[in-house]
Amino acid sequence: MYDPVVRPAERIRDAQRSRDAILESAQRLFSERGFDAASLGDIAAAAGLSRGTPSYFFGSKEQLYIEVLNRAFASRQAATERAFAPVRDWCAGDAGLDGLRRALARAADGYMSFLAEQRSFVQLVMREELSGGSRMRARTVPSNAMRDAFEMVRRAGRDRGVGRFSVDDALVLFVSLTFTPTSLRNTFMRAVSRDLETPGSRRRHAKLAADQLMCLLTA
Repeated sequence: MYDPVVRPAERIRDAQRSRDAILESAQRLFSERGFDAASLGDIAAAAGLSRGTPSYFFGSKEQLYIEVLNRAFASRQAATERAFAPVRDWCAGDAGLDGLRRALARAADGYMSFLAEQRSFVQLVMREELSGGSRMRARTVPSNAMRDAFEMVRRAGRDRGVGRFSVDDALVLFVSLTFTPTSLRNTFMRAVSRDLETPGSRRRHAKLAADQLMCLLTA
């Protein structure tokens, strides 16, 4: 009987597919159930793999969870870079404050679009908040795209009407007006009849976020 030879490259691709399937299932289950309630066996079953496969690739559930956080924040970093591209463009150009307002609105809209599409990211962060955030501090993927953009605005805007604002204050305000409403979509935002998954409503909310940010940046 012919026994086909499995080439090394094929084994690598199979291993990568298995690893990706585990991370995808783990992110979904950890976000839905939390760290304690999602077992490695559940994750393996959801990925369509044998029970011991997650341990083979990641060792422990703790390490798998950290890898899930790293994966989630890598996606968040890339999305934030894209969302803040108009702000970086404003910094590199010579447009005035109206241009900065529009750039900030696009950044807020882009970031909230990511949050609406990646609900598991929001759920993971909220579960970490409720559990004290100790595992969040163990992740290794950077999350600095937003801070870098506001630091660029502070430098580039000195002669263009931007004041000496605190970057930390800008971060708090931006996250308060984007992430927080998204995380409260089923409670507070429903009470005020604002659905940020609807493009028109999200754009209006993004304009509100930009207006408030401009009050801080130009004070």
